[in-house]
Amino acid sequence: MKSRILITGGAGFIGSVISAYLLDNNYEVSVIDDLSTGDKRAIDERATFLQGSILEKSFLIESLSGIDTVIHCAAKSIVEESVTKPQLYEQVNHQGTKVLLDAMLHTGVKNIIFSSTAAVYGDAKTQPILESAELSPLNPYGQSKIKCERELDEKVTEGISAITFRYFNVAGSYKNDLGKLFLENHENESHLIPKILNQLNNGNKEEKVDIYGDNWPTSDGSCIRDYLHVKDLAHAHLLALDKLTNSEHQIINLGSGRGFSVLEVIDQIEKSVGVKLNRNICPARSGDPTVLLADISCAKEKLGWQPKLGLSEIIFDSWQGSQQLR
Repeated sequence: MKSRILITGGAGFIGSVISAYLLDNNYEVSVIDDLSTGDKRAIDERATFLQGSILEKSFLIESLSGIDTVIHCAAKSIVEESVTKPQLYEQVNHQGTKVLLDAMLHTGVKNIIFSSTAAVYGDAKTQPILESAELSPLNPYGQSKIKCERELDEKVTEGISAITFRYFNVAGSYKNDLGKLFLENHENESHLIPKILNQLNNGNKEEKVDIYGDNWPTSDGSCIRDYLHVKDLAHAHLLALDKLTNSEHQIINLGSGRGFSVLEVIDQIEKSVGVKLNRNICPARSGDPTVLLADISCAKEKLGWQPKLGLSEIIFDSWQGSQQLR
């Protein structure tokens, strides 16, 4: 019999896809979410849904009954918002993780896979970035995730087994075995690919695209990011369920291992969707690093994992998803 998984933040984009992917692979899944940013409609109908906050220990203790492994996705995750509301990110991300870990120890649930971020690296001097690179976040979002990782370091001494995944840019969509499509659908979208594609759905094929800075020290002056398809990310979590090691905290990058500039992504969207985008140069945003590129050799070695889907598939699947919002 497959183990029972509890996914926090399971009504969000990444949490809902991981939930659906594990259900398609015959795991039992429970989802908790306070629906502050998640959407109940995004939850796979086969999952057990429990509405509540990761800041409520009694709720978590009840939710953890019969659970084998926690996949902790619940978090505030918008860089710009973290700069203006750092206390919110400290409370939800860091304090929420502390409460969750305390509830796990109380109930005897020892296994956790934690969703962290490449933002912990800041503007890394060496690219691609190894997990051993210096941690120097440029924003409160990244700072809050480092604090969570350190909580896990402490709790492994009490018997917790943990894998932290540091996500790079995740996009795409996923269709489950029942034919339901899971997609990125934030009310105020900030991520480059879904933001552009959602804007295109208003029918204007001459859409304006904001580019935050054109004088970065890169080949074309725009920031470079590593894009990972959400299905590849979900598969990594599936593999990780069998790689948790007693009283050990493993940290693993999840990216594609290849970088694309903002302008290259826009070019690919134009080719994939058949549109012409007007580039609007804006001031660079506070807290944005120049380049974020993952070294994924650790994921390959420890998980036997290899991303299978590239930028064109990410954009195509993101476009299919955005069409569902019309």
